[in-house]
Amino acid sequence: MLLVFLAEKAVLLFALPQYDFILLPLIPLFFILFGIGAIKLVYEKKDYKVSSLMGVKMMKLILSLVIIFGYIFIVKDNPQAFLASYMIYFIVYLAFETWMLQKK
Repeated sequence: MLLVFLAEKAVLLFALPQYDFILLPLIPLFFILFGIGAIKLVYEKKDYKVSSLMGVKMMKLILSLVIIFGYIFIVKDNPQAFLASYMIYFIVYLAFETWMLQKK
């Protein structure tokens, strides 16, 4: 996540400064904190149930929608850049989570 953040921040600062926004560091922070919580709730257990795994994934989806709509309707500062950045982190987190599940 840190590498993705640094790469995105560099692109936004030097190539696309009009799309930079102040809340960018909060996006990877959300996924890092959510990942730590998911590890504690589900992945540390050797015999976790599929229903608990799906519950965590559903919670991530609902929280993501709340964050996206909250940003769009409350902050209203450059929503296209926020959505693009959020989707990048969402896909990276999804790929990492899938890789971790396949390792188990």
